Amino acid sequence: MSKSLESLMGRVGLCSLVFALAIAGLRPPPAVAAPPAAAAQAAPPQAAAVPPPADASAPDEPVPAAADPAAVVFEQETPRPGVAPSRSAGSEAVPLAPPVAPEAADPAAAPEGAEALAVAPIEEAPIPLPEFLADPVALAPGDAIALQADVAPQLDAADALAYFDGVIGSALARSDIAGVTLSVVKDGRLLLSKGYGYADVARRTPVDPARTLFRPGSVSKLFTWTAVMQQVERGRIDLDADINRYLDFKIPPYRGRPVTMRQLMTHTAGFEESLKHLFAADARALRGNARYLKSVQPARVFAPGEVPAYSNYGAALAGYVIERVTRQRYEDYIEAEVLRPLGMYRSSFRQPLPKALAPDLAGAYRDGRHAPARAFELVNPAPAGGLSASADDMARFMLMQLGEGRLGEAVLLQPDTARRMHAPAYRALPALNAMALGYFRNDHNGVLTIGHDGATEAFQSSLLLFPQSQVGLFVSVDGPAASAAALRREVVRGFKQRYFPRAGKPEPTLASAATHGRQLVGRYESSRGSFDNVFALAGYLSQTRIALHDDGSLTVSSLRGADDRPRRWREVRPYVWREVDGDALLAAKLDRGRVIAVASDAHPPAVWLQPVPAWRSAGWSLPLLLGVLAVHALMALLWPSAALLRRHYGQRLALDRRARRLRLATRLGLLSNLAMAGLWLWLLARADADMALLDGGLDGWIRLAQCLALLSLPIAALAIANAIQVWRAPRDRWHRLGAGLIALACTLLVGFVFGLHLLTPTLNY
Repeated sequence: MSKSLESLMGRVGLCSLVFALAIAGLRPPPAVAAPPAAAAQAAPPQAAAVPPPADASAPDEPVPAAADPAAVVFEQETPRPGVAPSRSAGSEAVPLAPPVAPEAADPAAAPEGAEALAVAPIEEAPIPLPEFLADPVALAPGDAIALQADVAPQLDAADALAYFDGVIGSALARSDIAGVTLSVVKDGRLLLSKGYGYADVARRTPVDPARTLFRPGSVSKLFTWTAVMQQVERGRIDLDADINRYLDFKIPPYRGRPVTMRQLMTHTAGFEESLKHLFAADARALRGNARYLKSVQPARVFAPGEVPAYSNYGAALAGYVIERVTRQRYEDYIEAEVLRPLGMYRSSFRQPLPKALAPDLAGAYRDGRHAPARAFELVNPAPAGGLSASADDMARFMLMQLGEGRLGEAVLLQPDTARRMHAPAYRALPALNAMALGYFRNDHNGVLTIGHDGATEAFQSSLLLFPQSQVGLFVSVDGPAASAAALRREVVRGFKQRYFPRAGKPEPTLASAATHGRQLVGRYESSRGSFDNVFALAGYLSQTRIALHDDGSLTVSSLRGADDRPRRWREVRPYVWREVDGDALLAAKLDRGRVIAVASDAHPPAVWLQPVPAWRSAGWSLPLLLGVLAVHALMALLWPSAALLRRHYGQRLALDRRARRLRLATRLGLLSNLAMAGLWLWLLARADADMALLDGGLDGWIRLAQCLALLSLPIAALAIANAIQVWRAPRDRWHRLGAGLIALACTLLVGFVFGLHLLTPTLNY
């Protein structure tokens, strides 16, 4: 999922960033573990069968069937120094197993001649593995770790193994990442699968790509979209019908326009971000998909079909439609119609995991491998991100998608349906990538890819398919979000550059670069965000800034390169910019000469940036807000200081009783307003540090912050009354100036309270 969380996931703005850095500065740096040992390039020559677990056909505790899936309350639950050796399996020819019937869950009962994922030896001359770094400092954080080639090498198991060992091995040696799992498929076969690091650091259990389960986050959505297309084939779902046709609760129309399944699949239904109950705090708090959907329905803030706004809620809604039309629990349906037919017996949407799989789940090392593993991440909207899977199982899913719905004898989709699913379904800007039905497409420079990224708080994952070359890559990284996401991006970027280099034609910078660039200059906000609830504050503090430079190039503060610096963009076509020293594109959408959106194919096509209205621009209002809070802090500090000075010189305040009370109430109001501001920043920092706290754990604090925000209204009235009294009294100009500043600051703060929706009555965010 990303997130974006990818929104609140990553940056909560300048103020909260300073707060987080101050806390991080108190922590000692982690010790550097020894570098990993080199793994064998190939598995032993004999084929190794991967039997399904004994209880693969059913959960440990069967759930009684319900006549109406809406009545089912799903049950789920929870299950961490050094760098481990890695495990791998690579081959040039790995046959696939036909689907195993549920009755044959026992390996001994499998049909005779059935083959599992088998590993054959590499027949080519072995390529020496690169030496892992003896000193992690030898690679500076900004250095590229991808193995580049002047000419694209042949993608085979040996070369891919050498590439991954170089990239991932050095990253593990210099970071706090616990483990990595990956698989590569090519031409209908598993080419390579490998694990790096540890699944369990304390027990030093290495990652095994065939057994270890990782949490791929929003990559789970691809299973949901596959299930949707199965029901489209069977005539139970119409992609363009009102989604309310399939529900037992109502999604209100937006200006008379309903939501459709096609809009859910292309993330254009118009929902604002939904963070409440995304993760459950513990197994007792787990509410399941149906209850989640009915309790946290987000506002629709965009016209359907017009604005890309990535939505976990939308994917969860699609999963519930599957339940309604099939009259099965989502987990049961996916297991019976997707996982079992593909032989994915090391994968499950069940939470908690079945007993046969739970011991092989990788620990959630979101705090790094030197810290204890966190509990199993419980995802309420399971169709949006509840999958646990091994890399080898994900290879089977990739092969089915590349095979246009077929894997061996298993047929999940008809070829026409699979091609329809992978084809462009929505393109926000003509110059940029399109959304397929659930997949992110990248179809520029002659190399077509479709795929999806995923993120939980502990795992960063990517699934990428190259349909024209019949190649697929799955990678998942277990560790702190920043370093894990950086490694995931580097693995994917390097793989694409090494084996599928883009031969883009040089394009000159247009003479209109400065003129058109000037139109884009300003503040922007992501279409994936909170707009009408209390967490609108997070979006306000994380607005994107587009700047124009003297050479006519642009920078977008939220589009950063591997060195964490904003990328530079130069205009190569009217209102289309190309990354300097890169191949990513940036484009603007105009309406009557006015910029209404900016997007880039450096990010998925399920989100764009839109201009912030001038009255909400942080460009001028954030400095004003900081100034208002500075006045509060200064005047609050001067209050006891002035009292001490008067006491030192033996003077008393020449004020009557009413004036004294007004002055005291105003000073206490300043402290209340400062407490409110500090509490909101603390709430953002806590939510950013642990998303499970948004399962209701912060609601009491949010209500307290709202009470303090509500108090800002009478405080402003008191400050104004105090200023009037001071100006009427025979006081010196400094006292008058101070009272006036306090009144102005308190009044302006009330404006921010309303403008940032801090008094929104609902706790649905």
